[in-house]
Amino acid sequence: ERVKVLEDREGGGATRSRDDALIKGRSMDMDEGEASTERIIARELEEQQEREAKRMTKQIARDAEVAQIHAEEELQGMIDGLDRNNETIA
Repeated sequence: ERVKVLEDREGGGATRSRDDALIKGRSMDMDEGEASTERIIARELEEQQEREAKRMTKQIARDAEVAQIHAEEELQGMIDGLDRNNETIA
């Protein structure tokens, strides 16, 4: 369960030994760890996009409801105005 870092003799950085990062009794290659990290990040992004899509759907529904209320009020105002005009003429 310890991480061994071997220095590159040519000064180019570090390499990992096969027994680095023991997880559940087995070692994890760098590529496997990177792939795991990418999957986690991808899952988080997908969940974030789902939450945003749900939020937007709810907002669109609220906006549509408000627009409908305003349209109904406007139409009722026009109908009331026509009724007053008809009463004046009659």
